[in-house]
Amino acid sequence: MESLGKVTVICTAFNHEDWIWEALESVAMQDYHDKELVIVDNGSSDRTAERIKDWVSQYSGLFPVKTYFFEDTRPYCQTFNEVFAETNGDYLVDLSGDDVLYPDHLSLSIAQLSQDTEAAFSFSDAYLLESSGSITTFYKRNTFGELREKLHMGTIYETLLRRSIICAATMVFNAKIFRKESGYDESLYYEDFDIQIRMARKYHVVFSDHVGVLKREHEESMSANQYQRYFSKMLPSTVKVCEKALELNQSQDENKALLERVLFELKHALWSANFSAADQLIQMAERLHGKGLKLKLYKAWAKFKLDISWLYVSVTS
Repeated sequence: MESLGKVTVICTAFNHEDWIWEALESVAMQDYHDKELVIVDNGSSDRTAERIKDWVSQYSGLFPVKTYFFEDTRPYCQTFNEVFAETNGDYLVDLSGDDVLYPDHLSLSIAQLSQDTEAAFSFSDAYLLESSGSITTFYKRNTFGELREKLHMGTIYETLLRRSIICAATMVFNAKIFRKESGYDESLYYEDFDIQIRMARKYHVVFSDHVGVLKREHEESMSANQYQRYFSKMLPSTVKVCEKALELNQSQDENKALLERVLFELKHALWSANFSAADQLIQMAERLHGKGLKLKLYKAWAKFKLDISWLYVSVTS
């Protein structure tokens, strides 16, 4: 495909020895040729670093590759920003070392972005591979492969407040805008909820109707531990993003959408016995003028710190 600008793929791996080779090969096999690959081993304790070095020693050399090997695991958002600062691509992909890009993902995504230079990122559909081996698409499709639910891009900010509708693994950023917005928020444990909200508030985003990524769902993935019992590392960041969103909101409809998200996160915080996060979410729900029996029950649950997280684990495992 003719170049529409250089794309930088930053592949970050942590204990991905079983999958990292396939992830790197998927970058090499892209039909979009104007690319560079930056590989980060973030303090893996398995053979991930060795596998990366083996792959680099054998790759074709047709595009630039740079590697970083860290002895200790570093904060994700900070590390990503530091690595990104050393690049100069026009587009940016954040690839996990356990995911796979399909060969036309970059070309199709960049073609969409090139049609709207004010768009902050593009996103697409993905295959989700469960540890059991079952595969589904991120978006529900009918027997003809058509989306069952239309994505309304004009209200995407409000929709993102309400629920997660973008598979972060499929996102391709406009690197200029990503840089202008200072990249990921380094005070957060994870990145996708915040970056989607911030960019959808200020910029266009575009959807490419293709399946671009194979995303693995397994017990060690970050998302699988979102509501870890007692000590979730992600929930405090989720609370902070919700607080930031409240400052960004411009209408009552957006506040209602955020309240829906806050109550959802509150439910999971209580079920997983993350009571500190639950208290903060209750305060936010009250600031959003939340009412009703559901919130009253949640407040009582938090007050008495009823711990039934053992049941939550059995239900969600």
